[in-house]
Amino acid sequence: MTDFALPKLVASAAPEFTDPATAKAWLEHVPLANVAAAQHELLLQIEEFNAFDCKAVTRLATMEALREAVNFVQIEQARRFTNRALPMAEAESMAFDGTLALWEQTRIGYLRCLEAAAAGDAAVAGQAALICQRLLAYSGLKMFHHYRAYRQVAARDWRALHQVYAEAERLDVADTVVKDYLNRDVQDASPRIAYLRAVLMGMANPNEMSQRQLTFAAYLLERWAEKVEVVAKAPEEGDIPPLVADLAGSACPERGGATAKAPRYLEVARLAKSLRNRIGLLRKGESPAKLALGEDCVQPSCEQLLVFLYRQWCQARAARGTERKRVSDVAQACNDMAAIHYYISGKVFRQPGEQRELTKQEREQIATFGRVSTRDEDDYSVVHGFLLEHWELADESAQGLKMVRRAGNPGKRYLNGQLMGVRPADSKNFFVGQVRWLMQNDAGDLYCGLRLLPGLPAATAVRPTGLNVQDAKYVPALSLTGVPALNAPPSLVLPSGWFKPKRVVEVFVESPVKVRLTEILERGSDYERVAYEMVA
Repeated sequence: MTDFALPKLVASAAPEFTDPATAKAWLEHVPLANVAAAQHELLLQIEEFNAFDCKAVTRLATMEALREAVNFVQIEQARRFTNRALPMAEAESMAFDGTLALWEQTRIGYLRCLEAAAAGDAAVAGQAALICQRLLAYSGLKMFHHYRAYRQVAARDWRALHQVYAEAERLDVADTVVKDYLNRDVQDASPRIAYLRAVLMGMANPNEMSQRQLTFAAYLLERWAEKVEVVAKAPEEGDIPPLVADLAGSACPERGGATAKAPRYLEVARLAKSLRNRIGLLRKGESPAKLALGEDCVQPSCEQLLVFLYRQWCQARAARGTERKRVSDVAQACNDMAAIHYYISGKVFRQPGEQRELTKQEREQIATFGRVSTRDEDDYSVVHGFLLEHWELADESAQGLKMVRRAGNPGKRYLNGQLMGVRPADSKNFFVGQVRWLMQNDAGDLYCGLRLLPGLPAATAVRPTGLNVQDAKYVPALSLTGVPALNAPPSLVLPSGWFKPKRVVEVFVESPVKVRLTEILERGSDYERVAYEMVA
Protein backbone atom coordinates (compact mmCIF):
# COMPACT_ATOMS: atom_id res chain seq x y z
CA MET A 1 0.00 0.00 0.00
CA THR A 2 1.18 3.51 -0.80
CA ASP A 3 2.47 5.63 2.07
CA PHE A 4 0.52 8.90 1.88
CA ALA A 5 2.54 10.57 4.69
CA LEU A 6 -0.59 11.93 6.38
CA PRO A 7 -0.37 14.09 9.51
CA LYS A 8 -1.08 12.26 12.76
CA LEU A 9 -4.49 12.21 14.39
CA VAL A 10 -4.71 14.27 17.58
CA ALA A 11 -6.77 13.21 20.61
CA SER A 12 -7.44 16.84 21.52
CA ALA A 13 -8.90 17.73 18.11
CA ALA A 14 -12.33 19.34 18.56
CA PRO A 15 -13.88 20.40 15.26
CA GLU A 16 -17.26 22.16 15.12
CA PHE A 17 -18.66 19.15 13.21
CA THR A 18 -18.01 15.41 13.41
CA ASP A 19 -20.46 13.93 10.88
CA PRO A 20 -22.57 14.99 7.87
CA ALA A 21 -25.53 16.20 9.98
CA THR A 22 -23.45 18.47 12.21
CA ALA A 23 -21.47 19.68 9.19
CA LYS A 24 -24.66 20.80 7.43
CA ALA A 25 -25.90 22.48 10.61
CA TRP A 26 -22.57 24.27 11.04
CA LEU A 27 -22.59 25.48 7.43
CA GLU A 28 -25.86 27.33 8.07
CA HIS A 29 -23.93 29.73 10.30
CA VAL A 30 -20.90 30.21 8.02
CA PRO A 31 -21.04 33.74 6.50
CA LEU A 32 -20.83 32.71 2.83
CA ALA A 33 -21.61 36.29 1.80
CA ASN A 34 -18.26 37.26 3.34
CA VAL A 35 -16.09 35.03 1.19
CA ALA A 36 -12.76 35.71 2.90
CA ALA A 37 -14.21 35.01 6.36
CA ALA A 38 -16.03 31.91 5.11
CA GLN A 39 -12.85 30.54 3.52
CA HIS A 40 -10.93 31.11 6.75
CA GLU A 41 -13.55 29.29 8.85
CA LEU A 42 -13.73 26.37 6.44
CA LEU A 43 -9.96 26.08 6.41
CA LEU A 44 -9.70 26.05 10.21
CA GLN A 45 -12.50 23.56 10.75
CA ILE A 46 -11.56 21.13 7.95
CA GLU A 47 -7.97 21.15 9.20
CA GLU A 48 -9.26 20.40 12.71
CA PHE A 49 -11.56 17.69 11.37
CA ASN A 50 -8.63 16.11 9.51
CA ALA A 51 -6.88 15.66 12.87
CA PHE A 52 -10.03 14.18 14.44
CA ASP A 53 -10.32 10.40 14.82
CA CYS A 54 -13.51 9.04 13.27
CA LYS A 55 -14.64 6.21 11.01
CA ALA A 56 -13.63 6.52 7.38
CA VAL A 57 -17.21 6.17 6.15
CA THR A 58 -18.26 9.08 8.40
CA ARG A 59 -15.30 11.16 7.24
CA LEU A 60 -16.16 10.56 3.59
CA ALA A 61 -19.80 11.52 4.03
CA THR A 62 -18.79 14.65 5.95
CA MET A 63 -16.33 15.74 3.26
CA GLU A 64 -19.04 15.24 0.65
CA ALA A 65 -21.40 17.45 2.68
CA LEU A 66 -18.82 20.26 2.64
CA ARG A 67 -17.98 20.12 -1.08
CA GLU A 68 -20.46 22.65 -2.43
CA ALA A 69 -19.58 25.32 0.16
CA VAL A 70 -15.86 24.82 -0.39
CA ASN A 71 -16.28 25.06 -4.15
CA PHE A 72 -18.30 28.29 -3.87
CA VAL A 73 -15.85 30.18 -1.65
CA GLN A 74 -12.85 29.00 -3.66
CA ILE A 75 -14.27 30.27 -6.94
CA GLU A 76 -15.23 33.60 -5.41
CA GLN A 77 -11.96 34.09 -3.54
CA ALA A 78 -9.93 33.33 -6.68
CA ARG A 79 -11.20 36.59 -8.19
CA ARG A 80 -8.87 38.39 -5.78
CA PHE A 81 -5.68 36.99 -7.31
CA THR A 82 -6.46 36.03 -10.91
CA ASN A 83 -5.82 38.25 -13.93
CA ARG A 84 -3.44 40.42 -11.91
CA ALA A 85 0.04 41.70 -12.66
CA LEU A 86 3.05 39.92 -11.18
CA PRO A 87 4.64 39.82 -8.69
CA MET A 88 1.56 39.51 -6.52
CA ALA A 89 0.66 42.26 -4.07
CA GLU A 90 0.50 41.21 -0.42
CA ALA A 91 -3.31 40.99 -0.31
CA GLU A 92 -3.37 38.95 -3.54
CA SER A 93 -0.71 36.61 -2.22
CA MET A 94 -2.63 36.06 1.01
CA ALA A 95 -5.79 35.21 -0.93
CA PHE A 96 -3.82 32.83 -3.14
CA ASP A 97 -2.17 31.09 -0.18
CA GLY A 98 -5.50 30.72 1.62
CA THR A 99 -7.11 29.21 -1.47
CA LEU A 100 -4.33 26.66 -1.92
CA ALA A 101 -4.43 25.79 1.78
CA LEU A 102 -8.15 25.01 1.64
CA TRP A 103 -7.75 22.84 -1.48
CA GLU A 104 -4.96 20.98 0.30
CA GLN A 105 -6.91 20.40 3.52
CA THR A 106 -9.90 19.18 1.50
CA ARG A 107 -7.56 16.82 -0.34
CA ILE A 108 -6.12 15.52 2.95
CA GLY A 109 -9.63 14.72 4.18
CA TYR A 110 -10.26 12.45 1.20
CA LEU A 111 -6.74 11.06 1.41
CA ARG A 112 -7.53 9.67 4.88
CA CYS A 113 -10.51 7.92 3.31
CA LEU A 114 -8.33 6.47 0.55
CA GLU A 115 -5.83 5.23 3.11
CA ALA A 116 -8.65 3.34 4.85
CA ALA A 117 -10.00 1.93 1.56
CA ALA A 118 -6.50 0.79 0.52
CA ALA A 119 -6.08 -0.89 3.92
CA GLY A 120 -9.25 -2.94 3.33
CA ASP A 121 -11.89 -0.98 5.30
CA ALA A 122 -15.02 -2.62 3.93
CA ALA A 123 -17.22 0.39 4.71
CA VAL A 124 -15.38 2.60 2.19
CA ALA A 125 -13.73 0.05 -0.10
CA GLY A 126 -16.76 0.21 -2.41
CA GLN A 127 -16.31 3.97 -2.63
CA ALA A 128 -12.66 3.84 -3.74
CA ALA A 129 -13.45 5.14 -7.24
CA LEU A 130 -15.33 8.16 -5.86
CA ILE A 131 -12.55 8.88 -3.35
CA CYS A 132 -9.85 8.72 -6.04
CA GLN A 133 -11.87 10.88 -8.42
CA ARG A 134 -12.37 13.53 -5.75
CA LEU A 135 -8.68 13.50 -4.82
CA LEU A 136 -7.51 13.84 -8.41
CA ALA A 137 -10.08 16.58 -9.06
CA TYR A 138 -8.85 18.57 -6.06
CA SER A 139 -5.23 18.15 -7.10
CA GLY A 140 -6.24 19.43 -10.53
CA LEU A 141 -8.08 22.40 -9.03
CA LYS A 142 -5.10 23.28 -6.87
CA MET A 143 -2.90 23.23 -9.98
CA PHE A 144 -5.46 25.19 -12.00
CA HIS A 145 -5.41 28.02 -9.48
CA HIS A 146 -1.63 28.11 -9.83
CA TYR A 147 -2.13 28.59 -13.57
CA ARG A 148 -4.81 31.25 -13.02
CA ALA A 149 -2.30 33.17 -10.91
CA TYR A 150 0.70 32.33 -13.18
CA ARG A 151 2.44 30.66 -10.27
CA GLN A 152 4.76 27.66 -10.48
CA VAL A 153 3.28 24.26 -9.56
CA ALA A 154 5.49 22.55 -7.00
CA ALA A 155 6.98 19.11 -7.67
CA ARG A 156 5.17 17.78 -4.58
CA ASP A 157 1.80 18.56 -6.21
CA TRP A 158 2.69 16.59 -9.34
CA ARG A 159 3.93 13.75 -7.14
CA ALA A 160 0.65 13.74 -5.19
CA LEU A 161 -1.36 13.59 -8.44
CA HIS A 162 0.61 10.66 -9.88
CA GLN A 163 0.57 8.84 -6.54
CA VAL A 164 -3.21 8.84 -6.25
CA TYR A 165 -3.70 7.75 -9.85
CA ALA A 166 -1.27 4.88 -9.29
CA GLU A 167 -3.39 3.84 -6.28
CA ALA A 168 -6.56 4.04 -8.41
CA GLU A 169 -4.95 1.62 -10.85
CA ARG A 170 -3.86 -0.69 -8.02
CA LEU A 171 -7.42 -0.76 -6.68
CA ASP A 172 -8.72 -1.33 -10.23
CA VAL A 173 -11.04 1.69 -10.15
CA ALA A 174 -9.28 4.05 -12.59
CA ASP A 175 -12.08 3.75 -15.17
CA THR A 176 -15.01 3.33 -12.78
CA VAL A 177 -17.62 6.02 -13.48
CA VAL A 178 -18.89 8.16 -10.59
CA LYS A 179 -21.02 11.29 -10.43
CA ASP A 180 -19.51 14.72 -9.86
CA TYR A 181 -22.31 17.25 -9.72
CA LEU A 182 -19.88 20.16 -9.35
CA ASN A 183 -18.79 19.70 -12.98
CA ARG A 184 -20.41 22.37 -15.10
CA ASP A 185 -21.31 20.28 -18.13
CA VAL A 186 -20.59 16.56 -17.72
CA GLN A 187 -21.41 14.92 -14.39
CA ASP A 188 -20.10 11.47 -15.32
CA ALA A 189 -16.47 11.26 -14.23
CA SER A 190 -13.80 8.75 -13.28
CA PRO A 191 -10.34 8.82 -11.68
CA ARG A 192 -8.78 8.54 -15.15
CA ILE A 193 -10.72 11.52 -16.49
CA ALA A 194 -9.88 13.65 -13.44
CA TYR A 195 -6.21 12.69 -13.77
CA LEU A 196 -6.12 13.52 -17.48
CA ARG A 197 -7.84 16.87 -16.96
CA ALA A 198 -5.04 17.86 -14.59
CA VAL A 199 -2.30 16.44 -16.81
CA LEU A 200 -3.52 17.96 -20.08
CA MET A 201 -4.04 21.37 -18.50
CA GLY A 202 -0.46 21.26 -17.24
CA MET A 203 0.73 20.33 -20.73
CA ALA A 204 -1.16 23.20 -22.37
CA ASN A 205 1.59 25.72 -21.58
CA PRO A 206 -0.85 27.56 -19.27
CA ASN A 207 1.55 30.36 -18.32
CA GLU A 208 1.25 31.56 -21.91
CA MET A 209 -2.57 31.60 -21.91
CA SER A 210 -4.96 34.40 -21.01
CA GLN A 211 -7.62 33.92 -18.33
CA ARG A 212 -10.28 33.50 -20.99
CA GLN A 213 -8.20 30.85 -22.75
CA LEU A 214 -7.58 28.97 -19.48
CA THR A 215 -11.32 28.88 -18.79
CA PHE A 216 -12.03 27.65 -22.31
CA ALA A 217 -9.36 24.92 -22.09
CA ALA A 218 -10.84 23.75 -18.76
CA TYR A 219 -14.30 23.66 -20.38
CA LEU A 220 -13.01 21.52 -23.25
CA LEU A 221 -11.19 19.12 -20.93
CA GLU A 222 -14.31 18.52 -18.86
CA ARG A 223 -15.80 16.88 -21.95
CA TRP A 224 -12.78 15.75 -23.95
CA ALA A 225 -10.34 14.31 -21.40
CA GLU A 226 -12.16 10.97 -21.70
CA LYS A 227 -10.89 10.75 -25.29
CA VAL A 228 -7.35 10.06 -24.02
CA GLU A 229 -6.35 6.53 -22.96
CA VAL A 230 -3.75 5.69 -20.31
CA VAL A 231 -1.91 2.44 -21.05
CA ALA A 232 1.04 0.66 -19.45
CA LYS A 233 2.41 -0.83 -22.69
CA ALA A 234 4.58 1.36 -24.89
CA PRO A 235 3.06 1.98 -28.34
CA GLU A 236 4.82 0.91 -31.49
CA GLU A 237 7.50 3.31 -32.60
CA GLY A 238 6.21 6.05 -34.85
CA ASP A 239 7.17 9.44 -36.18
CA ILE A 240 6.09 11.17 -32.97
CA PRO A 241 7.62 10.12 -29.60
CA PRO A 242 4.95 8.86 -27.18
CA LEU A 243 3.54 11.04 -24.46
CA VAL A 244 4.74 9.59 -21.15
CA ALA A 245 3.59 10.14 -17.57
CA ASP A 246 5.80 8.82 -14.77
CA LEU A 247 3.60 7.63 -11.90
CA ALA A 248 6.70 7.46 -9.71
CA GLY A 249 7.80 10.95 -10.71
CA SER A 250 7.09 14.53 -9.73
CA ALA A 251 6.74 16.33 -13.05
CA CYS A 252 4.27 17.01 -15.83
CA PRO A 253 4.20 14.34 -18.58
CA GLU A 254 6.39 14.94 -21.63
CA ARG A 255 7.23 13.51 -25.03
CA GLY A 256 9.71 10.67 -24.83
CA GLY A 257 10.07 10.15 -21.08
CA ALA A 258 12.90 7.64 -21.47
CA THR A 259 13.86 7.84 -17.79
CA ALA A 260 10.37 7.18 -16.38
CA LYS A 261 10.42 4.57 -13.58
CA ALA A 262 6.68 3.82 -13.75
CA PRO A 263 5.70 4.92 -17.27
CA ARG A 264 2.14 5.32 -18.51
CA TYR A 265 1.57 6.16 -22.15
CA LEU A 266 -1.12 8.66 -23.09
CA GLU A 267 -2.84 7.83 -26.37
CA VAL A 268 -4.24 11.06 -27.81
CA ALA A 269 -5.42 9.85 -31.26
CA ARG A 270 -9.14 10.40 -30.51
CA LEU A 271 -8.49 13.81 -28.98
CA ALA A 272 -6.36 14.80 -31.97
CA LYS A 273 -9.14 13.75 -34.37
CA SER A 274 -11.73 15.86 -32.51
CA LEU A 275 -9.46 18.90 -32.58
CA ARG A 276 -8.58 18.48 -36.28
CA ASN A 277 -12.24 18.06 -37.27
CA ARG A 278 -13.34 21.19 -35.45
CA ILE A 279 -10.44 23.27 -36.74
CA GLY A 280 -11.31 22.20 -40.28
CA LEU A 281 -15.00 23.06 -39.85
CA LEU A 282 -14.21 26.43 -38.30
CA ARG A 283 -12.06 27.23 -41.32
CA LYS A 284 -15.03 26.41 -43.54
CA GLY A 285 -17.15 28.96 -41.70
CA GLU A 286 -19.01 26.78 -39.18
CA SER A 287 -19.92 28.60 -35.98
CA PRO A 288 -18.21 27.56 -32.71
CA ALA A 289 -21.59 27.15 -31.01
CA LYS A 290 -22.71 24.53 -33.55
CA LEU A 291 -19.50 22.60 -32.89
CA ALA A 292 -20.30 22.42 -29.15
CA LEU A 293 -17.49 24.83 -28.31
CA GLY A 294 -19.67 27.07 -26.17
CA GLU A 295 -21.66 30.24 -26.77
CA ASP A 296 -18.80 32.46 -25.57
CA CYS A 297 -16.28 31.12 -28.10
CA VAL A 298 -15.83 33.46 -31.09
CA GLN A 299 -13.73 33.45 -34.22
CA PRO A 300 -10.89 33.80 -35.05
CA SER A 301 -9.64 33.39 -31.46
CA CYS A 302 -11.46 30.05 -31.10
CA GLU A 303 -9.65 28.47 -34.05
CA GLN A 304 -6.32 29.94 -32.93
CA LEU A 305 -6.66 28.43 -29.46
CA LEU A 306 -7.66 24.99 -30.81
CA VAL A 307 -4.58 25.02 -33.06
CA PHE A 308 -2.44 26.02 -30.07
CA LEU A 309 -3.88 23.19 -27.93
CA TYR A 310 -3.43 20.67 -30.74
CA ARG A 311 0.26 21.56 -30.93
CA GLN A 312 0.70 21.21 -27.17
CA TRP A 313 -1.19 17.91 -26.78
CA CYS A 314 -0.88 16.08 -30.07
CA GLN A 315 2.37 17.09 -31.74
CA ALA A 316 6.04 16.81 -30.93
CA ARG A 317 7.52 20.18 -30.12
CA ALA A 318 8.93 21.77 -33.24
CA ALA A 319 12.58 22.74 -33.34
CA ARG A 320 13.16 26.39 -32.51
CA GLY A 321 13.27 28.73 -35.48
CA THR A 322 16.60 30.10 -34.31
CA GLU A 323 19.33 28.52 -32.27
CA ARG A 324 18.92 29.16 -28.56
CA LYS A 325 21.96 29.22 -26.36
CA ARG A 326 22.47 29.11 -22.64
CA VAL A 327 23.87 32.30 -21.23
CA SER A 328 24.91 33.57 -17.86
CA ASP A 329 24.36 37.28 -18.13
CA VAL A 330 22.36 40.19 -16.86
CA ALA A 331 20.19 42.76 -18.54
CA GLN A 332 18.46 46.03 -17.77
CA ALA A 333 14.75 46.21 -18.49
CA CYS A 334 11.70 48.41 -18.10
CA ASN A 335 8.04 48.46 -19.05
CA ASP A 336 5.54 51.22 -19.98
CA MET A 337 5.80 53.14 -23.25
CA ALA A 338 6.94 56.38 -21.62
CA ALA A 339 9.78 54.67 -19.73
CA ILE A 340 10.92 52.66 -22.77
CA HIS A 341 10.89 55.85 -24.88
CA TYR A 342 12.94 57.66 -22.23
CA TYR A 343 15.64 55.01 -21.98
CA ILE A 344 15.89 54.41 -25.75
CA SER A 345 16.13 58.13 -26.55
CA GLY A 346 18.27 58.93 -23.52
CA LYS A 347 16.41 62.16 -22.86
CA VAL A 348 13.21 63.64 -21.50
CA PHE A 349 10.22 63.57 -23.86
CA ARG A 350 9.26 67.07 -24.95
CA GLN A 351 6.86 68.24 -27.61
CA PRO A 352 8.81 68.19 -30.91
CA GLY A 353 9.47 71.63 -32.38
CA GLU A 354 8.69 73.32 -29.09
CA GLN A 355 10.90 76.36 -28.66
CA ARG A 356 11.89 77.55 -25.24
CA GLU A 357 14.53 79.83 -23.86
CA LEU A 358 17.36 78.46 -21.74
CA THR A 359 17.05 79.16 -18.05
CA LYS A 360 19.72 81.14 -16.22
CA GLN A 361 20.91 77.91 -14.59
CA GLU A 362 21.23 76.16 -17.98
CA ARG A 363 23.19 79.10 -19.44
CA GLU A 364 25.57 78.96 -16.49
CA GLN A 365 26.02 75.18 -16.95
CA ILE A 366 26.87 75.68 -20.64
CA ALA A 367 29.37 78.41 -19.77
CA THR A 368 31.01 76.23 -17.11
CA PHE A 369 30.76 72.68 -18.54
CA GLY A 370 30.00 73.23 -22.20
CA ARG A 371 26.64 71.47 -21.90
CA VAL A 372 23.45 71.35 -19.86
CA SER A 373 23.63 69.06 -16.83
CA THR A 374 21.61 65.81 -17.08
CA ARG A 375 20.73 65.91 -13.40
CA ASP A 376 17.28 67.31 -14.12
CA GLU A 377 16.66 64.45 -16.52
CA ASP A 378 17.72 61.96 -13.87
CA ASP A 379 15.26 63.63 -11.48
CA TYR A 380 12.63 63.37 -14.24
CA SER A 381 12.98 59.58 -14.33
CA VAL A 382 12.60 59.35 -10.56
CA VAL A 383 9.56 61.66 -10.48
CA HIS A 384 7.84 59.64 -13.21
CA GLY A 385 8.61 56.32 -11.56
CA PHE A 386 10.90 55.07 -14.32
CA LEU A 387 13.19 52.28 -13.23
CA LEU A 388 15.85 50.22 -14.97
CA GLU A 389 15.37 46.79 -13.44
CA HIS A 390 18.08 44.15 -13.13
CA TRP A 391 17.19 40.79 -14.68
CA GLU A 392 19.23 37.63 -15.25
CA LEU A 393 19.24 36.05 -18.72
CA ALA A 394 18.60 32.32 -18.54
CA ASP A 395 18.92 31.78 -22.30
CA GLU A 396 18.52 33.75 -25.49
CA SER A 397 18.13 33.57 -29.24
CA ALA A 398 17.79 36.09 -32.04
CA GLN A 399 14.03 36.21 -31.46
CA GLY A 400 13.54 35.66 -27.75
CA LEU A 401 14.83 35.78 -24.21
CA LYS A 402 14.11 33.82 -21.06
CA MET A 403 14.76 36.04 -18.05
CA VAL A 404 14.36 36.00 -14.29
CA ARG A 405 14.15 38.86 -11.83
CA ARG A 406 15.10 37.69 -8.37
CA ALA A 407 12.82 38.52 -5.47
CA GLY A 408 15.36 40.89 -3.91
CA ASN A 409 15.60 43.14 -6.99
CA PRO A 410 13.17 46.08 -7.17
CA GLY A 411 10.89 46.34 -10.19
CA LYS A 412 7.47 47.01 -11.63
CA ARG A 413 4.64 44.51 -12.03
CA TYR A 414 4.07 42.76 -15.36
CA LEU A 415 1.20 41.33 -17.39
CA ASN A 416 1.15 38.84 -20.24
CA GLY A 417 1.25 40.60 -23.59
CA GLN A 418 2.89 43.74 -22.18
CA LEU A 419 5.54 45.79 -24.00
CA MET A 420 9.00 45.57 -22.47
CA GLY A 421 12.33 47.23 -23.24
CA VAL A 422 15.51 45.28 -22.50
CA ARG A 423 19.24 45.93 -22.90
CA PRO A 424 21.59 42.96 -22.37
CA ALA A 425 24.84 43.79 -20.61
CA ASP A 426 26.88 43.21 -23.77
CA SER A 427 24.72 45.52 -25.92
CA LYS A 428 24.72 49.30 -26.29
CA ASN A 429 21.17 49.32 -27.59
CA PHE A 430 17.75 48.53 -26.21
CA PHE A 431 15.46 45.99 -27.83
CA VAL A 432 11.70 45.87 -27.40
CA GLY A 433 9.60 42.75 -27.01
CA GLN A 434 6.30 41.34 -25.88
CA VAL A 435 5.97 39.42 -22.62
CA ARG A 436 4.96 36.00 -23.95
CA TRP A 437 4.62 34.23 -20.61
CA LEU A 438 5.09 34.92 -16.91
CA MET A 439 5.55 32.75 -13.85
CA GLN A 440 6.29 33.49 -10.22
CA ASN A 441 7.75 30.84 -7.92
CA ASP A 442 7.25 30.44 -4.17
CA ALA A 443 10.45 32.36 -3.45
CA GLY A 444 9.06 35.40 -5.26
CA ASP A 445 11.35 35.15 -8.31
CA LEU A 446 9.64 36.36 -11.48
CA TYR A 447 10.29 34.41 -14.69
CA CYS A 448 9.50 35.90 -18.09
CA GLY A 449 9.56 34.71 -21.68
CA LEU A 450 10.09 37.67 -23.99
CA ARG A 451 9.49 37.54 -27.74
CA LEU A 452 11.55 40.26 -29.37
CA LEU A 453 9.76 42.46 -31.89
CA PRO A 454 11.49 42.48 -35.30
CA GLY A 455 13.58 45.51 -36.14
CA LEU A 456 15.79 48.01 -34.37
CA PRO A 457 13.78 50.42 -32.21
CA ALA A 458 14.02 54.19 -32.21
CA ALA A 459 12.16 56.72 -30.10
CA THR A 460 9.71 58.91 -31.98
CA ALA A 461 6.49 60.80 -31.40
CA VAL A 462 3.04 60.69 -33.02
CA ARG A 463 -0.09 62.78 -32.99
CA PRO A 464 -3.48 62.49 -34.71
CA THR A 465 -4.49 64.52 -37.75
CA GLY A 466 -7.82 65.43 -39.32
CA LEU A 467 -10.49 68.10 -39.55
CA ASN A 468 -11.76 67.40 -36.05
CA VAL A 469 -8.30 67.51 -34.48
CA GLN A 470 -7.01 70.83 -33.20
CA ASP A 471 -3.86 71.52 -31.20
CA ALA A 472 -3.25 67.81 -30.69
CA LYS A 473 -0.20 66.96 -28.64
CA TYR A 474 2.45 64.45 -29.61
CA VAL A 475 2.71 61.29 -27.52
CA PRO A 476 5.71 58.96 -27.18
CA ALA A 477 5.91 56.10 -29.68
CA LEU A 478 8.53 53.80 -31.19
CA SER A 479 9.55 52.96 -34.74
CA LEU A 480 11.01 49.62 -35.83
CA THR A 481 13.12 49.04 -38.92
CA GLY A 482 12.06 46.40 -41.43
CA VAL A 483 13.59 42.92 -41.36
CA PRO A 484 13.31 41.35 -44.85
CA ALA A 485 14.60 37.96 -43.61
CA LEU A 486 11.54 37.72 -41.35
CA ASN A 487 9.14 39.33 -43.86
CA ALA A 488 8.69 42.09 -41.30
CA PRO A 489 7.99 45.55 -42.77
CA PRO A 490 8.97 48.81 -41.06
CA SER A 491 6.43 49.43 -38.31
CA LEU A 492 5.31 51.75 -35.56
CA VAL A 493 4.67 50.73 -31.96
CA LEU A 494 1.78 52.87 -30.73
CA PRO A 495 -0.26 53.06 -27.52
CA SER A 496 -3.33 50.81 -27.45
CA GLY A 497 -6.35 52.09 -29.37
CA TRP A 498 -4.52 54.14 -31.99
CA PHE A 499 -4.97 51.87 -34.98
CA LYS A 500 -7.83 52.49 -37.40
CA PRO A 501 -7.65 51.30 -41.02
CA LYS A 502 -6.25 54.03 -43.29
CA ARG A 503 -5.91 56.46 -40.41
CA VAL A 504 -3.40 59.25 -41.11
CA VAL A 505 -1.14 60.30 -38.26
CA GLU A 506 1.79 62.65 -38.00
CA VAL A 507 5.13 61.15 -37.00
CA PHE A 508 8.01 63.36 -35.92
CA VAL A 509 11.39 62.10 -37.04
CA GLU A 510 13.71 65.02 -37.79
CA SER A 511 10.66 66.91 -39.00
CA PRO A 512 6.94 66.06 -39.14
CA VAL A 513 5.85 63.50 -41.75
CA LYS A 514 2.43 62.04 -42.37
CA VAL A 515 1.88 58.30 -42.65
CA ARG A 516 -1.18 56.15 -43.27
CA LEU A 517 -1.72 53.14 -41.01
CA THR A 518 -2.31 50.15 -43.29
CA GLU A 519 -2.39 47.03 -41.13
CA ILE A 520 -2.23 45.97 -37.53
CA LEU A 521 0.57 43.44 -37.19
CA GLU A 522 -0.06 42.52 -33.55
CA ARG A 523 -1.81 43.71 -30.43
CA GLY A 524 -0.37 43.51 -26.96
CA SER A 525 -2.01 44.30 -23.66
CA ASP A 526 -0.71 47.91 -23.76
CA TYR A 527 0.45 48.54 -27.35
CA GLU A 528 -0.23 48.00 -31.05
CA ARG A 529 2.39 47.31 -33.71
CA VAL A 530 1.21 48.61 -37.09
CA ALA A 531 2.45 48.77 -40.66
CA TYR A 532 2.28 52.10 -42.49
CA GLU A 533 2.89 53.90 -45.78
CA MET A 534 4.06 57.42 -46.45
CA VAL A 535 1.46 60.00 -47.44
CA ALA A 536 2.57 62.14 -50.37
